[in-house]
Amino acid sequence: MAATTRSLASIYDVFLNFRGEDTRYGFTGNLYKALCDKGFHTFFDEDKLHSGEEITPALLKAIQDSRIAIIVLSENYAFSSFCLDELVAILHCKREGLLVIPVFYKVDPSDVRHQKGSYGEAMTKHHERFKDKMEKLQKWRMALHQVGHLSGKHFKDGDAYEYKFIGSIVEELSRKINRASLHVADYPVGLESQVTEVMKLLDVGSHDGVHIIGIHGMGGLGKTTLALAVYNFIALHFDESCFLQNVREESNKHGLKHLQSILLSKLLGEKDIILTSWQEGASMIQRRLRRKKVLLILDNADEQEQLMAIVGSPNCFGPGSRVIITTRDKHLLKYHGVERTYEVKVLNHNAALQLLTRNAFKREKIDPSYENVLNRVVAYASGLPLALEVIGSDLFGKTVAEWESAVEHYKRIPRDKIQEILKVSFDALGEEQKNVFLDIACCFKGYKWTEVDDLLHVLYGNCKKHHIGVLVEKSLIKYYDDTVEMHDLIQDMGREIERQRSPDEPGKRKRLWNTEKTTTKAYTGVEIAEQEKLGHLTVLNFDKCKFLTQIPDVSDLPNLRELSFRWCESLVAVDDSIGFLNKLKELSADGCRKLTSFPPLNLTSLETLEISECSSLEYFPEILGEMENIQKLRLTDLPIKKLPFSIQNLTGLQWLTLGSCGIVQLPCSLSMMPKLLEFNIRDCNRWQWVESEEGSKRFALVTFLDLSENNFTILSEFFKELEFLQTLFVSDCEHLQEIRGLPPNLEYFDARNCASLTSSTKSMLLNQELHEARPTQFVFPGTRIPEWFDQQKSGHSISFWFRNKLPAKLLCLLIALSTENFILSPDVFINGKFEELEPYKTDEIESMSKLDHTYIFYLQKLPFKNGNLFEEVAREKEWNHVEVRYESVLELESSLIKGSGIHIFREEGSMEEDIRFDDPYLSSSASESPSFLQTIALGTRKFSRGSLLQGEGQVHSTSNEEIV
Repeated sequence: MAATTRSLASIYDVFLNFRGEDTRYGFTGNLYKALCDKGFHTFFDEDKLHSGEEITPALLKAIQDSRIAIIVLSENYAFSSFCLDELVAILHCKREGLLVIPVFYKVDPSDVRHQKGSYGEAMTKHHERFKDKMEKLQKWRMALHQVGHLSGKHFKDGDAYEYKFIGSIVEELSRKINRASLHVADYPVGLESQVTEVMKLLDVGSHDGVHIIGIHGMGGLGKTTLALAVYNFIALHFDESCFLQNVREESNKHGLKHLQSILLSKLLGEKDIILTSWQEGASMIQRRLRRKKVLLILDNADEQEQLMAIVGSPNCFGPGSRVIITTRDKHLLKYHGVERTYEVKVLNHNAALQLLTRNAFKREKIDPSYENVLNRVVAYASGLPLALEVIGSDLFGKTVAEWESAVEHYKRIPRDKIQEILKVSFDALGEEQKNVFLDIACCFKGYKWTEVDDLLHVLYGNCKKHHIGVLVEKSLIKYYDDTVEMHDLIQDMGREIERQRSPDEPGKRKRLWNTEKTTTKAYTGVEIAEQEKLGHLTVLNFDKCKFLTQIPDVSDLPNLRELSFRWCESLVAVDDSIGFLNKLKELSADGCRKLTSFPPLNLTSLETLEISECSSLEYFPEILGEMENIQKLRLTDLPIKKLPFSIQNLTGLQWLTLGSCGIVQLPCSLSMMPKLLEFNIRDCNRWQWVESEEGSKRFALVTFLDLSENNFTILSEFFKELEFLQTLFVSDCEHLQEIRGLPPNLEYFDARNCASLTSSTKSMLLNQELHEARPTQFVFPGTRIPEWFDQQKSGHSISFWFRNKLPAKLLCLLIALSTENFILSPDVFINGKFEELEPYKTDEIESMSKLDHTYIFYLQKLPFKNGNLFEEVAREKEWNHVEVRYESVLELESSLIKGSGIHIFREEGSMEEDIRFDDPYLSSSASESPSFLQTIALGTRKFSRGSLLQGEGQVHSTSNEEIV
C-alpha cells in the first residue's frame, strides 16, 4: 500500500469507513444522511473505488483530503480486507493530523483491541488466506489494537434509540467542524514541507504534557502564514483553540488585559470577562484552563511580558495542550524557556519562482518570453515571500519590456534593503492613492474597516473605494475579519516615506503616529483641519499622545460618536464642550495620570464611559441630566473620595464597580437607581459601613454584591432586609469580625480569607436551621464539622447509599487548606459512573494565606450536565451508591483535604431506612442490618473502624482503615 501524505486543503469534512454488508443500508446509511443534512461534505464509498486486492489511489486520496474519519466497527468489519486496509491508511493519517473517531457498533471495544469474538475469527481466517503476507497481517492487528484504545462512541442494543445515538455523533462533529477555518494564503507555496517539520515538533498524538514551540525568522518570511496553516491542520484535536493574531500591535494598542479577555472568552465560551490587571488575567488563565486541552497560537510576539501574561508556564494548560509562538526575536523564545523552535527560511528558487508567477499571472503556465526576467526578479527578492507577492501584484498584466524596466530599477537598490524594493509599488500609485496608503500605514493599520471608511470618506469622498481597491490588488493592504491590515515591512516603508518629509521637525508633517514632541503644535493622526469638513467627523482618537496637554474645544464636531484620549500622560485639562456632544456614544479617558478634573456631562446618547486609572482625578464628573444608556460603569485605581448625588441620573445603570478607589462614603442616591442589580466595591481601604437606616435602601434591588478586600469590621444587620440579594462576597476582608445578618434568599456566600471572624460568627455560619432554611453555598475560614452532620470523615472522598428517592436536601461539607494552587472541584460518581459537571465559577478557592476553609454546598445544586440524574439512577437498582470525591493539586501537597461531611435534611414521610452509609450488599440482609440513621438513634456512630476527633483547627482519624 502506498504511503499517505495529508493535504493542507481538506476536500471532505468526514470520511466514513465501514463494512458495507453490515451497515450500509442501516446505521451507516442513516449516519451519512444525518451528516449531509447538516451540510457536512462526507465521503461515502459506493463500491466504485474498490478494485482488485489493494486499496485504490482514489480512496487513499479521499482519506488524505478529509478532516475527520469515522470508523464504524461492526460485527463483521474485520472480515473485510478492504476495511482493514482503509483502517491502516486512516491511522497513518492520524499521525499527520487527521481526527479519528471510532464507533463501536454492537461490538465490545475489548474484542476489537484484543481480537476476540468475531474479530478473532476474522483474523484467524485472514491468517490462513494471507499466511505468506505476515507483514500485512501484523499491520492489521496493530491497527485494530490501536483503534480499540481510542476514545469513541459505543452503541449497544437496548442502550438508546439509534437515531438519538446518531444525533449525538453529528452534534459532536458540529461543535468541532464549525470552528471556522482561518484564511491562510491565496497561494500557499512551499507550506506543506514547513507544516510537516512543525508537526514533528508539536507531536500532537502525545498526551504526556504541554508542548510550547516557537516559530521565528525575519519579517516577511511567512511565520503567520505557517502558523495559520498548522492551526487549521490540528485545531480539531483540541477541546478549544484560539489564534491571537498580531500580539505586538494589539497589546500596544489595547493592553494585555484585552488579549487575555479575548483568550478567556474564546476558550471558556464566556462573554464580558472584565480584568482589572494583566496579573489577574494571568492568574485566571492558570486557574480556568489548567484542565483543558487547548491549542493556543500567539502571533508576532515581541515582549517577554506578553508571554508571561498569556502563556505563563506549561502547567497553565491541560495535558495534551499545544502553544505556538511566532516572533522575529529568537532570544525571546530562549528567555522564556522554549526549547522546541523552528526557523522559517527564505523560499528556494523554484518555490519563489512559483509564488511570483502565481501572483503576477494568476496561473502556473506562462509565456516563455517572461522566463528570464522572472528569474532575475526572484534573485532580487532573495526568496522573501512578502517581496515576491508585492512585486508580482505590482507587475500584474505588464509587458516584458515593463518587467525589464522594473528589474533595472531594482538593480540600483541594495539587496538587503527590502523596504526600497517594496517602495517601487508605492511609486506606481496615483497621488491620492499614495495619500490613502500613507494614511493607513501611519495611522489606521489594525482599525475596523467601518472606522477607516468613515475617516477616508471625509478626506477623499467617494473616490476612496477605488483607491482602497487598488491597494488591495497590489497586496499593499489586506482585510482580516473586517480589519484593515498590512505587513510590518510595508507599514515601516510607508512611515519612513512620511518621516523623510520632515525628519527633524515632526510638527511639519501631515501625519504623526508615535509619541513625538512637535516644535510647533501637537497633531495626532491625519490632520484634516485643512479640509474645515470637521463637522462630518464621527471618531476622534488621541490615545497615547505623549505630549498632548489639553483636549481642545470640540463644539464644532456635532456628529462625533467616539472620543478617546486614553493614556495621554501629559494631559491636564479637558474642555467643557465634550460634556454636551449629544451624539457621543463612547468616551474613553483611562490612564490620564495628570488629569485632576473632568467636566460635567450631559450626554444623552452615551453608552460607554471609561475614566479608570486616572491617579490624580479626585472627583467624579457631575451628571447634569438623565443619561439612560450607560448600563455598566467601572471605576478603578482612582483617588475619588465620593460619588456625587447626581450619579442617580445614570438611570439605566445595572452594573457598578469601584476598585482600589479612595471612596469614603456611598451616596444615598444609589437607592434611586432602580436598575442597579450588581454592585462591586473592592479594595477601597478608606470605606466603612455607615450604620444608619439608609443602609438597606442603597442596595434594595441588588442581586449581586461584592465587598471583598475592604477594611470594615461588621456586616450590618440590615443585610437581613436585602430580599433580592443572591450572591454576596466579603472575601479577603481581613478585619471582618462579626456577621450580624444574611439575606433571606442568598444562594452563594464567600468569606474566604476573613481571618478575624469570631468563633460565634463561625458557629452562626454552621447553624443547622440556617442551612435547612436556604440552599446556600458557603465558603469561610474554619475547621469544625458540626455535630449535627450525619457523617464525617477524613480523606479525599465520602459516600452513601440510597434507594427509591434521594432526599431533596443533601448537604455536603469540606474542610481544606486553601493555597494559591488549590482548586476545589467535586467529582460525583453514581454507581461507579462519573457524572460530569457544567463549568461554574463558584468551585474555586484561591488564596495566598494558607488558611483552612470550610466549603458547604447542596449536592443537588451542582450543575450536572445530565440534569436530574439522581431520579434516573434511582430506578436502576434497589440500592444506589453515590461517592463525592474532592480533587485538588495533590501532587503539590497531599494534605490539602482535611475532612468532609454529609448531612441529610429529612422530609416529612421519608423513610430513614432508604439512606445508608455502609454497603447494604455486604450485609447478610439489608433488611436485617440497621441503617446508619438507626445506628445514630442507638447512640453509636460507625463511620470507620477508627474514631473521629473534632476540635478547632484539626480533624483527625485514629485509624487509616475505613469502610468502603
